[in-house]
Amino acid sequence: MDYIELKNFKLRYFILFGIVIFIVSFILFFITDNPASEEWITFLVSVSFLLYLMYQTKKWNFIYNEQPMHTTMTKGRWAKYLSITACFQLITVVFTAILLTIVYLVFEEHIRELFSFFPMTDVEDVRPSLLVYILFFINICILAPIYEEMLFRGILLRRFTLRWSPQKSIIVSSIIFGIIHLNPINAVFAFALGCVLGYAYLKTKNIVIPILLHSFNNFLAYLQFVYTNQTTEMDLPTTEAARQGLLLNVAFFFILTAVIIFLFVKYYKNFRQLKNPPPKLEESADVDTV
Repeated sequence: MDYIELKNFKLRYFILFGIVIFIVSFILFFITDNPASEEWITFLVSVSFLLYLMYQTKKWNFIYNEQPMHTTMTKGRWAKYLSITACFQLITVVFTAILLTIVYLVFEEHIRELFSFFPMTDVEDVRPSLLVYILFFINICILAPIYEEMLFRGILLRRFTLRWSPQKSIIVSSIIFGIIHLNPINAVFAFALGCVLGYAYLKTKNIVIPILLHSFNNFLAYLQFVYTNQTTEMDLPTTEAARQGLLLNVAFFFILTAVIIFLFVKYYKNFRQLKNPPPKLEESADVDTV
């Protein structure tokens, strides 16, 4: 790893840039209610982050890949990483559905009363346009995985390893990764996904691998987005249908939880055995503070 460059890199400038972009995007989101405009704003924000990250990469001569992908990834390792990634995304969807269904069943009478005050909108009028689908795919399946992995795994995680153990570095960087997702439910599962992506990066030393895993995870979310917006059912479900859906989702939740626990127990030893490479003598000083 490029220890000298990582030690000298100041995160405060990137944090300041991120705050400015967040404030600008928040203002733009506030003044627009057009889905296509919102996706364009997200696209511009993503491109801005990626360009700034590429500028910093060139400036500090960061090297994200230390080993070629074909020498570190086997079919078994791909199967392991992809299965864990898919489980985290699916359990996020199922858990969210469980919470929404419980809220609906508890407040069904009030929700139905509130629903009756608003006229039914034609399904065709509320479906996103083709442009929204395309922009959403580009934003979450291509741009976000690239700049988020370069930042959180390629820079932040590796910088933490100069001070802490790889285990602590993965956990801390994943906590930050979860926090930026804002939504409490997504934050929890983003943290868990971040741990998998962090482990995959430190194990393989190739940034393309967590990028592809992240993209696969977001692609599953994209499929859910497409499916949700293609449904033609506008009526609220009956109490019985909601209860049946709740039982089905609870069953899926326990199955997915069991799979994740099994995979965690199976590979926990590998996680504990992960070690940082010994730093060079002249690079063993403490890392500068942010």
